[in-house]
Amino acid sequence: CVESATTDSQTHHKYNLCVYSSKIGLPSLLIHRQKLTTMDPEKRKSSMAVSDDAVQVGEVLERLSPKEDKRIRRKLDRCLLPVMALSYAFQYLDKSALASTAILGLREDLKLIGDEYSWSSGRQVYHGIHVSCTLDRRYQSRCRPPSRSLDTNAAAVFSLMWGAILMLTAACHNASGLLAVRFFLGIAESLIAPGLTIMISMFYKRSEQPLRHSAWFLGNTIAGALSGLLNYSIGHITSITPWKATFLILGGVTIAWACLSIFLLPDTPDTAWFLSKEDREKAIIRVQDNLTGIKNNEFKWEQCREAFTDPKTWILVALQICFNIPNGGITSFRSIIIKGIGFSTFDTLLLQMAPYGLQLFLVVVCTVGARIWEGTRTYCIMLCFAIALLGAALVRELPDEMRWGRYVGTILVGGYSGCFPLVMSLLSSNVGGFTKKTTVNALTFIAYCAGNIIGPQLFFAKEAPKYNSGFVAMMVCLSSGFLLAFIFRLYLIWVNRTRDRECADAADSTDIDAPGLEVAIAMEDMTDMQIRKFRYVY
Repeated sequence: CVESATTDSQTHHKYNLCVYSSKIGLPSLLIHRQKLTTMDPEKRKSSMAVSDDAVQVGEVLERLSPKEDKRIRRKLDRCLLPVMALSYAFQYLDKSALASTAILGLREDLKLIGDEYSWSSGRQVYHGIHVSCTLDRRYQSRCRPPSRSLDTNAAAVFSLMWGAILMLTAACHNASGLLAVRFFLGIAESLIAPGLTIMISMFYKRSEQPLRHSAWFLGNTIAGALSGLLNYSIGHITSITPWKATFLILGGVTIAWACLSIFLLPDTPDTAWFLSKEDREKAIIRVQDNLTGIKNNEFKWEQCREAFTDPKTWILVALQICFNIPNGGITSFRSIIIKGIGFSTFDTLLLQMAPYGLQLFLVVVCTVGARIWEGTRTYCIMLCFAIALLGAALVRELPDEMRWGRYVGTILVGGYSGCFPLVMSLLSSNVGGFTKKTTVNALTFIAYCAGNIIGPQLFFAKEAPKYNSGFVAMMVCLSSGFLLAFIFRLYLIWVNRTRDRECADAADSTDIDAPGLEVAIAMEDMTDMQIRKFRYVY
């Protein structure tokens, strides 16, 4: 039942919304809003079940018109996506700089022997797993803005840090110095991807999220393509060692962008600087159907425990590992592999741009396809794994004289990149409850770190430049990822059908479409397992 009573005057406002539903598994939900100018602040705070920072439920219950919805979405796209994409682009340029400089004299000048280069590549991605579990959870679970004060401005401050640390790489003289610099660079880079994932889930509808995840992830592929051209140009510098010039230039540009991003990234829809007060409320109403919540300042241990016992969590973690082990290996060794196929240094710098062209194509096609055709996200993930598996097989199995065929394999093996935005969209769309979502996000990010640490260690120096063991490991991971995506699809379909049957049994006695119910649930910070009306996307 839904009962409401409103009285508006200059001095007070009263609103009550009660929703009771137990037949379909929804826990009894009570949202009670009272606002009186004479009420004690502490008493008023205790009477609210919703987040302090959330828009007042019930003040705007009507759905937006399609025209208004589109206007708000376009404004969000214009102001958010370019900043996100550029932030991720600079992060990727910084991370991938080591791979490009490996053939510009870095290994020789620092006298890297054996597997020291592999460890340098892997340690760089050791993003401070401790940092990602503490600062990142603190930032995300409390929905701290990535653009305010030292405590809350972690992303911008860490961006400044990684730019400065990247420039310090030019001062390294041996493997130990490189390991230390790459380790601290990894810590400084640990916050951006989880933060962007959470931000997309707060600002966009579930149907819009795959395309928006791909939009900021495209910063990765565009940066990768441009890095080849950039390094080709820097490689002709004679006044300073080319590999040192690479780190100095990229670090300086990153610092400049970090200073600018401090003022560009908003907190939540309720505080977006580019929206009017009315549009901020509409931006929150837009995402009410997500049923994944907007923001809650309380860390809820029951949601954290649910995250660890939910099978979806561990499937998402496994998927991250399956495509990030190949990512860690091929990203660190692509330039060495291409040069080993039989190309010159400068040809290699240009040829390594092509794999990013395929990645760009797959990211756009798969995410647009997932947006147009419902229920195709896991199919697209399986397609990306299959393409990457074919590429790894070509590189490993073709004879040395077929260098162009093996080069095509190095292009195709990058197909796994299309999985990243799709997996992120599955996470943000299928996990409800702010604490649960941030916990799952932290776990998948740890898996991302672990995969990128493991990947380079599977490419043994004694096997250069073919790295047969590395490609076998990649093929195992890609095959496993393909199967996991299919299993995940079947599992989500089964859960949805089970819930459909539960709702059908209770349809006669429960009004699940009562006015204001979806707004209430969206603001109440409940998990996807608590909300039996929740349906998973796959």
